[in-house]
Amino acid sequence: MENRSTINTSTDTNFQALVIDDEAQGPREESWYINGRSQAFIEMMKHLDQVADTNAAILLTGESSTGKDLAASAIHNRSSRRDQPFVTVNCASIPPESIEGLLEDADGGTIFLKEITETTPPFQEKLLRFLQTGEFTRVDSDEVQAVNVRVIAASGRNVEDEVAAGRFSKELFDCLSAVSIDMPQREGDQSITGPANDDWVTLSVIEGRYVARVLEHTHGNKQAAARVLAVDRKTLDRMIKRHHIDSHHLKAMRASRS
Repeated sequence: MENRSTINTSTDTNFQALVIDDEAQGPREESWYINGRSQAFIEMMKHLDQVADTNAAILLTGESSTGKDLAASAIHNRSSRRDQPFVTVNCASIPPESIEGLLEDADGGTIFLKEITETTPPFQEKLLRFLQTGEFTRVDSDEVQAVNVRVIAASGRNVEDEVAAGRFSKELFDCLSAVSIDMPQREGDQSITGPANDDWVTLSVIEGRYVARVLEHTHGNKQAAARVLAVDRKTLDRMIKRHHIDSHHLKAMRASRS
C-alpha cells in the first residue's frame, strides 16, 4: 500500500481520523472524515501534511472540540518519528519539575503539550531553554541531558492575549509559533471550491522561516541552533545558504547577546 494521506470529504457525524497499518507492520494510510464539507478544514489538513515531517515546533490554537488532539496525533503519525513515543501532557495538571521526565520519555519522538497557556513561569522557562538548546538539567542533579524531541503545543485561549497580559512568555510564544495553525470550527455542509493554491506555503518556506527563528533565539549561535534543529553544523550551513539567511543578520544576532 502506498503511504499517503487522503481527505474524504463525505460528511460524517463523528469527525475522526483512522490510522491503518498495512499487514500489521506496513506503511500507514490516514483517512480524514470531515464533519461538514469545510474548505477551511481541508486546507488546514493540507497544511498539517506539509509540516508533519519537519522538526518544527508547532502551536495549535482553537476552541474546544476543534480537533487539536487529533491534529497533533496526525502530525506525529505522518512524520519520520511515527514509530517513536508520542507523549501527551495536560499542562493544567502537572508540576513544573515534571517537564524533565516527560522530555526523557518522549526522546526520539513527539511531546504534545495541551493547554500550554496554563503552565507556570518556571515551566515556561524550562521549556524555552529546551527549545533553544535541546537540553535540560535534571531536577536531582546538575547533569545536563540532551534529547531529540519534537514539541507540539496547543491552547484554547488566544495566546497573544495571554502574552500581552503577562501570563505567558513572549520568548516561548515566539519559539512555539514558528508554525502556528488555528483549528477552524466545524461548519455545516458546504460545497467545495477549488483549493486556494495562492495561499499555500511550501515546505521549503516553512523550513527557512523556522531555521531563521531558531537562529534568532540562539542569538546566531550555530552550534546551539544545530542542536535545536537536530542537524550537524555542515547541514545547518547548507540550510542557511539555501534559504539566503544573511550573514550580516547573523552577526547582529551574536552582537545582541553581548
